[in-house]
Amino acid sequence: MSRWGFARLQEEIHHRLSEILQVEARDPRLERVTIFSVKLSKDVRHAWVYVGVLGDSQEDEVESLEALREHRGFLRAALARSLHIRHTPELHFQLDEATERARRIEELLEKEGKGPS
Repeated sequence: MSRWGFARLQEEIHHRLSEILQVEARDPRLERVTIFSVKLSKDVRHAWVYVGVLGDSQEDEVESLEALREHRGFLRAALARSLHIRHTPELHFQLDEATERARRIEELLEKEGKGPS
């Protein structure tokens, strides 16, 4: 990792994965995905990718997370082609907690009749 600093590598993985999702991914379930952050393990073997999903339902989130997991190999290979580092980290996708909290708040507001319709 001499060419890359740790923080810079996290940012670069974030940027490149976002770009791959926009340009190369062909699954419509991935069109709703936004990458919020990437956290690398100290040995750079694992990357936890925190995502948000545009959509009105929890079903959209589940479908998009499932698609990310199905295409994990493709995404990792595309990342390897663009980064040129010795070991491309294993990708682990998780829903960003802030997105989940916001969705729950919206649901509660809608139940009370105060949320967007």
